[in-house]
Amino acid sequence: MPRLNVPCAGFALALTLTIPLTCWAQTGSGSVEVERWEFTLDGRVGVPTGTLRVMDRPTPGTTLHLRDLGIHVSEALEGSGTFHLTAHDAVRATALYYFLRGSSTQDRSVFYNGEEFVPGSLTTNADFYRLSLDYERRLLSRPSGEQFIGTAGLTYVHVNPTLTGQGKRNSEDFGNIVYRQQIPVPILGLRWDHVLIPNMLLRTSLSGGGLPSVNSGRTEDKSGTLYLDQAHADLGIGIAYLVSPRVQVEAGYHFTYFRQHETSREDINLFELIDNAVRLGVTIRF
Repeated sequence: MPRLNVPCAGFALALTLTIPLTCWAQTGSGSVEVERWEFTLDGRVGVPTGTLRVMDRPTPGTTLHLRDLGIHVSEALEGSGTFHLTAHDAVRATALYYFLRGSSTQDRSVFYNGEEFVPGSLTTNADFYRLSLDYERRLLSRPSGEQFIGTAGLTYVHVNPTLTGQGKRNSEDFGNIVYRQQIPVPILGLRWDHVLIPNMLLRTSLSGGGLPSVNSGRTEDKSGTLYLDQAHADLGIGIAYLVSPRVQVEAGYHFTYFRQHETSREDINLFELIDNAVRLGVTIRF
């Protein structure tokens, strides 16, 4: 069975959401027809820290720090599509892909997912993707353009870290939409746009959420039931400039925290990321 393609997954999610909403807006009985679309694309480059550990009992699992794996720079690409139901309400679908790759030389054996990598060169691919669906509500606004927005939604993350070295390759799937059940995580957020001068905003955003240790719904013959706990936190602050009534560019700082911990009778898996990044983005409205 083929793996899920990330861009196609994001497009499918947005398409599934927007087609019914478009029909609703066009056939509603209200006197005002609302058809406002917003698309955002942004990129980030950051300095990541974090931890990776995959244990398959009875073999131990080595605790690996991202910097020791040669992962010194992170890159991320995010795209979102928003449909404004009313002047105050919107639904947003987002796809994020994180690039975390590095090469290192290990002076000790590394135990990963039940396999031993003897000392030597080691290549790591810790890329992951995240799909989100959010409802947005404008809580406060002023004619000047200042506004305060609240968000609530669900997010899904797929992590599949892979180690390669000495002719070996081993990966651990932390959850896959196609092959395994995974639990979407609830997320709440706030965004504040403060007008500095005409056409220029100071934009601050904060979001977060998580799950305690819960039954993931994933059961394997050897490992039994797998329990999952997950945590998210994102903080952004930047300057947004309105180039034209329909085009806006933004630059700023973005902090990301992500942690996923899985346990079962045989497995103990941990992936943790702390990232401080510079963000550039563009938004088009029509």
